[in-house]
Amino acid sequence: MAEIIRNGNEITIVCGSRIDTINAGAFENEITPVLAEKDTQLVFDCNALEYISSSGLRVVLKAQKMVSARKGEMKLIAVKPQIKKVFDMTGFSRFLTIE
Repeated sequence: MAEIIRNGNEITIVCGSRIDTINAGAFENEITPVLAEKDTQLVFDCNALEYISSSGLRVVLKAQKMVSARKGEMKLIAVKPQIKKVFDMTGFSRFLTIE
């Protein structure tokens, strides 16, 4: 589902092609241990991500809250236009760092 790559205190989560109702729970379970770490620089690599549902958005929101609460930073990279549009329409672009 997700590949987790560690490089010092930077952790990259490589997303699959979809984060939807069917797999959002499993995705969240995979990444939760990483979110609990302090001073983490978390990067979501969205290069392969083609679709995100409201369940996927909830996981991203939870990740942002957990990382911020532990004095870390989170950003999303390689976000495709259709995914960026979802973040824009839902207002997530206002508080997420998207590169």
